[in-house]
Amino acid sequence: MKKINKLLFILPALLIVAACTDEDKSPFSLSALEQAAVLRTIDVVSPRNINKSAPESSEFFVEVEADDFQDGTRFASMEVYLSLLDNFVDVDGDTETELDDEDISIPDVLFTTIPASEFTISTESGKPRYRLSINGADAISTLNIGDNLSRVDGGDIIRVRLAMILEDGSVFTSSNVNGNVTGQFFASGFQYDNTIVCILDSPPAGDYTVVMQDSYGDGWQTSSNSGGPGITVTLSNGDEIQVGLCSPYETPSYPCTDDASAGTATVTIPEGLTSADWFFPGDFFGEISFQIYAPSGNLIASYDAGSAEGPIPLNLCNE
Repeated sequence: MKKINKLLFILPALLIVAACTDEDKSPFSLSALEQAAVLRTIDVVSPRNINKSAPESSEFFVEVEADDFQDGTRFASMEVYLSLLDNFVDVDGDTETELDDEDISIPDVLFTTIPASEFTISTESGKPRYRLSINGADAISTLNIGDNLSRVDGGDIIRVRLAMILEDGSVFTSSNVNGNVTGQFFASGFQYDNTIVCILDSPPAGDYTVVMQDSYGDGWQTSSNSGGPGITVTLSNGDEIQVGLCSPYETPSYPCTDDASAGTATVTIPEGLTSADWFFPGDFFGEISFQIYAPSGNLIASYDAGSAEGPIPLNLCNE
């Protein structure tokens, strides 16, 4: 029933999309568009993490499309700001150290300014696009937290904020646009959060707990509408472990958890390994969420529904 229901849901949606693709239609009136501007997100790295142990190995990128609704004649430049959000302030003062007793958040610091002339015209849309790349070490240097890195916790955020500047000096950014701009039509959030994680040279041994959910309640469909592989852990000794919720639409190819809505699985990492690579195969219908807990009980990864396929970086800062 699920496949039929979803097809019935998708078909009218496709008709709606098809009805809107002959022109760049928008939820704004023409007069409102003359005063508006957006930076559409075309592509962005996922998941977005910065490795505290080796920040130079981390790279954030996003491709954006500038649209001033006047064929680019009003677009002047794009400013890129970085900030640090301290998510672990010890407000009760009950930690053993004083490192978390002070909020070390850092407000916006200008990272760079990209003139409109450095954007290239897209052959798809005819609008200017730019691919921004920020190395983790450069982000830490810009925020001047290199000497204070020991006070930065796993789970803290380095935020990238974009601002679109027009020729008349108008500024469009995350703080002065409404839901029409940040929503699905324009996909213009103007800001992207990068989580601080610690990726160690060798994985801590023990039992890792994977807590899994499916919001539709029919198991996991990862790489296809019928099922697909689960979360895969490849060990340096050649072993491979898979975990996930069983899909009723195919015969499982791995020992999945036989619960359609929620379940828990254990991944055991033996002593003496040099690596344990975790991989998420994707979320075909946007229903899958999960959390991974280290042998210590610390939450080291958390994925919301709709997350993209890719490696799972584990936050091992406190292990």
